[in-house]
Amino acid sequence: MSWYLEAGNDSDIVLSSRIRLARNLKGMPFPNRMNDTSRHKALEQIAEALLKYQGNALMRMDIAQLPETDRRALIEKHLISEELAKGLEGQSVFISKDENVSVMVNEEDHIRLQVMAPGFALENTYKQAEDLAIYLEKALPVAFSEKYGFLTAYPSNTGTGLRASVMVHLPVITSIGRMTALTDSLSKAGYTVRGVYGEKSQPAGNIYQISNTITLGISENRTLQNFVKMINEVISLERKLRKDYYEKNKDRLEDRTYRSLGELTYARLLTSGEAMNRLSDLRLGVACGFLKEVDERQLMLLLNTIGNASVQKRCGDVLTQKDIDFKRAEFVREVLLSNQK
Repeated sequence: MSWYLEAGNDSDIVLSSRIRLARNLKGMPFPNRMNDTSRHKALEQIAEALLKYQGNALMRMDIAQLPETDRRALIEKHLISEELAKGLEGQSVFISKDENVSVMVNEEDHIRLQVMAPGFALENTYKQAEDLAIYLEKALPVAFSEKYGFLTAYPSNTGTGLRASVMVHLPVITSIGRMTALTDSLSKAGYTVRGVYGEKSQPAGNIYQISNTITLGISENRTLQNFVKMINEVISLERKLRKDYYEKNKDRLEDRTYRSLGELTYARLLTSGEAMNRLSDLRLGVACGFLKEVDERQLMLLLNTIGNASVQKRCGDVLTQKDIDFKRAEFVREVLLSNQK
């Protein structure tokens, strides 16, 4: 079963948690200075170590061999980045069966491993990522400086090489116009707020990705402690605002939620943006306790499977945008009506 179909802590607001660690091979140029030959050399060295890892069986995918639709679908599931999707020779990803672990090879760094989990679970997610990182550090000659820590292609990642992030649903903070102030406050504290697919992406369905920006001069444990404390404050703020908003706008919120449910249940054409916005209403209705016709598992399934590439890949045929919108609406109906059969 895919990791995102499981229940998680604080899932009314935190949809998922991710830990990413960057590592590089000692004595090799960073990927942006490599040619096809050197990338393949690094890849085979890393692949040999990864395929022997006993903690979680990983399947190898060489990006250059994948069709464009498959690459986009992997981006939509947060398994690879836009940078890796370019598909240069010697770029690969290693993915676990339940898709909670992925290791990108020759992206911006030689190794970018990430572990994802449902809900708010940074500590456990970090432990799993740390176990894999320690294994690789023993199996491979990893670039490390006693003064600076782990060396990375970009100075902003040097030190721990750690990026902790959570995907959060903040519909009320957004709707009352407080998202800009929250983003500015988080930025001053050393955190960044991005869209659903990370760097350069736009928010969709009131979903944001929050991550740390400081990796040098701070330990992994301190980074996680500070991050957990900050996210708990965001959770508390959104919950308080939701309670106040629902108490003052009960009829209006319920009407909007059920209108969105009706639209998703009966629409024959749905763009990605329309679907995400309507699903945001449903998610808020479930969290407020009045929408019983839908559960979080259905919403998480849809969040990870209704992007254009995911729809295209599921159908197998080459589709026009209108066909994709039709198939997306069809799939959304099937998922939402499955509980009512």
